[in-house]
Amino acid sequence: MVVGVDGSAASVAALRWAIAQARAHGCPITAVEVRAPAHPLPGASYAVQPYGSAPPVERTRTRLHDTVTAAVATVADAPEIVEMRLEGDPGAELVRAAHDTGSTLVLGYTPHTRLTEFLFGRVTGECLRLSRQPVVLVPDSGRR
Repeated sequence: MVVGVDGSAASVAALRWAIAQARAHGCPITAVEVRAPAHPLPGASYAVQPYGSAPPVERTRTRLHDTVTAAVATVADAPEIVEMRLEGDPGAELVRAAHDTGSTLVLGYTPHTRLTEFLFGRVTGECLRLSRQPVVLVPDSGRR
């Protein structure tokens, strides 16, 4: 399974779900964090990046590792989790990682209003549109 990790509560819930499934079915897990390119959009150096500005590389490395470590610490006999950092469009890179490994893509999901979907875009929606592999959406554990 490929799990999209961005440090959010929803992605932590997705990682925990994947760990439980991996324990039950003996499948490997790759936790993937995608960093948006750190270059300005063509034609305007001040243009808004589609997913906000990218965090520094050091913080990205630490965030992914800390998220995986915290999720594994709560589970006895947790499976090994491979950590992968990619750079590019988050939706496309997550789909590519799942496709390249022939894996199910697991994503955390926090329901949004139509307005926030319109204003900010959705990595989840992009993955659902692009993926030919199965996609599992795990709801944020804080929302019922």
